[in-house]
Amino acid sequence: EVTMWGTIWNMDEKKKYSISHPDLYPTVAILDANLTLSLPFDISLNTSMDALSHSFEAIWNINRNNTSTSLAIDAISLIIGNIEDLKVNPNNLAIRKNLLIAANKAGLAFSNTKTAAAHSISYPLTMHYGVAHGIAASISLPWLLEINRNAIEEELKIIFSRLNINSFIELKDLLIKLVLQDGSNRLKNFGIKKEDLNWLVNQSYTKGRMENNIVELTNSDIREILEKIF
Repeated sequence: EVTMWGTIWNMDEKKKYSISHPDLYPTVAILDANLTLSLPFDISLNTSMDALSHSFEAIWNINRNNTSTSLAIDAISLIIGNIEDLKVNPNNLAIRKNLLIAANKAGLAFSNTKTAAAHSISYPLTMHYGVAHGIAASISLPWLLEINRNAIEEELKIIFSRLNINSFIELKDLLIKLVLQDGSNRLKNFGIKKEDLNWLVNQSYTKGRMENNIVELTNSDIREILEKIF
């Protein structure tokens, strides 16, 4: 609701098209958590995970700035701090409100930066294998976090403090639990075969996305990430 982007997915051509124009920015955005109470749980979870990806990608981004980073840290803290509670209390309005605010801040954050490697990797997963966008955009986050770790040390310190996390390993393990969902989100569960991974590596480079990652990724990096989430 707060970006200047829209997308058109042509499932026949297996292509994703993006539109972008400043006129798409809203004058006002109204966030009413009551409207999310009837949202199916899987969509609630997947869109929250997409917002988590937006936030991390805004932090490890060559286009980042102080504003985008501050908004992204707020969003990450709110999402990780509330997502497990959503599973237990999906009708809790306070939890819904926190996640709605987080998604909004994530949108503002990546409005400054655009997305990066996680989204670039996600597109062929959704286009060719039907993986829901929120899942596809978030399952690579723990391993991209590890790759980008040294470039975002100060940001990680703030996130640790906000979430009462004591170490990088604790955050990474928490993310793995969130994105893989007890293994149900592994690539093999979406009909992807081991022999498909090399093809997926080549399809994972989306112009205007992959190169935004603050650390330049190689084919080997992408292959290793895909193997870990296979």
